[in-house]
Amino acid sequence: MTDKKRQDAILKILHYIQNGGDFATAKKMFQEEFDQVDVAEITAAERELIKQGLNPAEIQYLCNVHADVFKGNIKENAVNPDFATPGHPVHTIKLENMVLKSLVNDALLPDLKKYQAGQDTLDKIRKELSDLATIDKHYRRKETSLFPLMNKYGITAPPEVMWGVDDDIRDLIGDASKIAGEEHPDKDQLAEAIKKASHEVLEMIFKEESIMIPMIDEVADQDDWYNVKREESQIGYTLIRKPMNWKPKEAKKEAGPISVSNLSSFLINFEEGRLNLEQLNAILDMLPFALTFIDEHDKVAYFGGGAEIYPHSRNAIGNDVFSCHTAKSRPLIKKIFAQFHSGEVDKYEFHFTPHKM
Repeated sequence: MTDKKRQDAILKILHYIQNGGDFATAKKMFQEEFDQVDVAEITAAERELIKQGLNPAEIQYLCNVHADVFKGNIKENAVNPDFATPGHPVHTIKLENMVLKSLVNDALLPDLKKYQAGQDTLDKIRKELSDLATIDKHYRRKETSLFPLMNKYGITAPPEVMWGVDDDIRDLIGDASKIAGEEHPDKDQLAEAIKKASHEVLEMIFKEESIMIPMIDEVADQDDWYNVKREESQIGYTLIRKPMNWKPKEAKKEAGPISVSNLSSFLINFEEGRLNLEQLNAILDMLPFALTFIDEHDKVAYFGGGAEIYPHSRNAIGNDVFSCHTAKSRPLIKKIFAQFHSGEVDKYEFHFTPHKM
């Protein structure tokens, strides 16, 4: 089958799902046409659906169904040997996922079953749900460093969808924890909430390891992964100790414009004095607040300042600023920037509480 025919066949299946077709028939259609399918083929078909006018509100649900239809038949590409190195960001992601799977399958779900049978395992369940809630760090690292990396290389739809699912999973775990925190929880409600949260956690692990990581591996270089590694400590880790250090074997020299270190003696004239680039950089990094500069094209151009108020990624530099925010908050961000561009406003004030590390 030619690449064009394969793509058309995948689109036919996705259109069937989009129009309300049932899962079993979609799975059968796939098995009749394909032995295996590549991740890139699925995401290319999803991009085509979006281009054809798929309602963004449907994307998240449909991509979940797509993953279920193709599960077990996604072609495994050659594994990057760096990923097996302790300390590499992918090794860390997979290590956390292994612990999360064990928490769900070997502790939380068995203790739920015992609780339903009349055993007093409620305190254990509460502790296990508290541990599961630390998945937030795993997701925030992904959203802060890996999603900008995907956007950098034009992979825009998958991170947008995955971010929405991450938020849903956080809510599901919160719902289960709230029920478990009651003095006498309803057993059926608790079971339904825990099973739903557990299912989505395990599904996301599959999507990260079978879809997201292979997609990034096709485009990312060693410097990209090194940026991800350096940024991990901004957020921390889920249910594991701090991993070993990791550096690429042969990191490229600073890309793009000439780096500050190569122009340390170059002077910039101001109205009241002059500074070289090294001095200017040092001053900016000593300021007691966080700086983000967005250029006139709404691209992220610079991060600086001496305060670590919120995590950010070097991989986001050059990206559209709107891609750095969830789909839920994006309309507000776009409205703010439209008002800046029109001159309607020249400042906005927000008050928020940063995440505790």
